[in-house]
Amino acid sequence: MDVIFVRHGEPDYSLADQRAMSQLEKDYSPLARDAVDKVTALSEQRIFRGAQLIVSSPYTRALQTAEILNRRLGLDLYVEHDLREWRADLAGGYIPLEERDRRWKEYRHFLQFGMTADNPAYETSDMLRARAEEVLSRYQYAEKIIVVSHFNVFESLQGYQDREGLRCANYRCFEFVPSWSSDCEGMYETRGKKPARCWLLER
Repeated sequence: MDVIFVRHGEPDYSLADQRAMSQLEKDYSPLARDAVDKVTALSEQRIFRGAQLIVSSPYTRALQTAEILNRRLGLDLYVEHDLREWRADLAGGYIPLEERDRRWKEYRHFLQFGMTADNPAYETSDMLRARAEEVLSRYQYAEKIIVVSHFNVFESLQGYQDREGLRCANYRCFEFVPSWSSDCEGMYETRGKKPARCWLLER
């Protein structure tokens, strides 16, 4: 199955920052005005032709991106909870921003070097990849799908990326083969696993 992975457009956090909202509340922030124009222009790309459906993260910035794309494409749109952002706290509790940032840096350090912390309080890359793959596996009846989600979800599927690896309102394409499939034995390097083949670079 071919996947066109679209990272959501740039969100507007100005109101959330002004009101000192929590991270959960910030996830309701809409796209910035100029980001709407960028996503609208993105929808004109020929790469989306032949896609059979759109699957989106439930966060506002992703859903709004998916809706803008779909104004032109007119496809079935599915919302999947497990395409959400990385979880900084497995217990689901509130953690200070400073601690969240520390955990994020630690998470990405271990991801970069193919390691995992012992019993971390946050979601590991293996956990994130497992839930993302579980979602994608449900749509393997399609030949080509569009996924609108987040940088860290893409990274869990395709391996460590620098922060410019997939910018907002850009896409990458890859062939999805579940890591548990016998067809991809030997393909994975990180903890025995490696990302699926990427067949078209970012636009």
